[in-house]
Amino acid sequence: MPITLNAVTRDNFDDIIDLQLLDHQKDYLASNSYSIAQASFYPNYHTRAIYLGEEAIGFLMYVSLAEEGQPGDYAIYRFMIDSRHQGKGHGRQALQRALDEIRSQPGVQRILISYVPANPVAKDFYGSFGFVEIGIDEDEEMVAEIRL
Repeated sequence: MPITLNAVTRDNFDDIIDLQLLDHQKDYLASNSYSIAQASFYPNYHTRAIYLGEEAIGFLMYVSLAEEGQPGDYAIYRFMIDSRHQGKGHGRQALQRALDEIRSQPGVQRILISYVPANPVAKDFYGSFGFVEIGIDEDEEMVAEIRL
């Protein structure tokens, strides 16, 4: 079944906020409900529900950094797959769809992502897409980029 990215709406909101991470992953990511609320105040934040067929299995949020003085830069601020669907390749397909969507934005030059340096799974996963580490940010997270 194909993975698709859909808008977060009132129809799928409850499904998205009910998605769960594994216990050891919970400290790595803000909640989906917080992220959706955050995006409601910032028009440059884009939320997407990740679907496997008709079932919501994940969530992501990306942002244009143009308003922060970085035109052409986009950052993936949130990315998660529900614990019941991890390890099946769905995250890989979903991230590829997200990167394709971001690359289709006018003037995009760079895509950023950050993660806790103590999370080697994230490092290897994002590295497999071509993200290259560029340093630690003010929140002590590793920042990695893809230059286009």
